[in-house]
Amino acid sequence: MIKEFDIPLAKIPLDGKTQWVNWFGGVPSACDVTRLRVDNNWPAQSFDEWASLVAASMRQQLG
Repeated sequence: MIKEFDIPLAKIPLDGKTQWVNWFGGVPSACDVTRLRVDNNWPAQSFDEWASLVAASMRQQLG
């Protein structure tokens, strides 16, 4: 799932539950999905598309 053009989201098993996380910066952090709307997110076309957003966000974090 991609939110607002550059936020890579994933629904993963975490702490015994399935949770939404934000992978921006390459580190999963909890994501409040109550703000997701039909017009601000979409499924990634491929894992490579999603992973490229994670990689780009990591480069941004490193400067």
